Amino acid sequence: MFRKNAVLGVAAGALVVGAAWTTLVAFDPQPDPPAFGMISITPDQTIRLNAVCSAHGVKGVPAPCRAELMFHDAAGNVLASQTVRLRPGQSAFLDYSLVVRTTALERVGIIPCVLPDPGRGRMLPTAEVFDSTTGETAFVVNPVTPRLSFILGQLAD
Repeated sequence: MFRKNAVLGVAAGALVVGAAWTTLVAFDPQPDPPAFGMISITPDQTIRLNAVCSAHGVKGVPAPCRAELMFHDAAGNVLASQTVRLRPGQSAFLDYSLVVRTTALERVGIIPCVLPDPGRGRMLPTAEVFDSTTGETAFVVNPVTPRLSFILGQLAD
């Protein structure tokens, strides 16, 4: 009997010690800012960073949005920036074209960046590359991929 109680006591103690040593992980309700990778453009192209202050997918009255839109080069230097303040449903954009003329086929890496004010609204960004002369869109990049559970959870309340 003593041996059984001793084993149970040791097991309970190990469980308590193990629980104390376990790393606690908390849910972060504020997601990281939307992130883009490097996007290459040619001298004949313009990159546009779009931002929409969403009026959808939030509980109650949507809040206005405030954010810093900017472009960085591969070394991290800021090439262009703009602070935007938008009401729900409004949008803004920031364009950047290469200042130094390179050869027609040479590509230059540009990094779009959006730094939203975490306490303000729901900002949805996209980056677009288009021909500077014709305006024809080459491609659009969207870092925002909402989870279906997030959308359903917001609509269910």
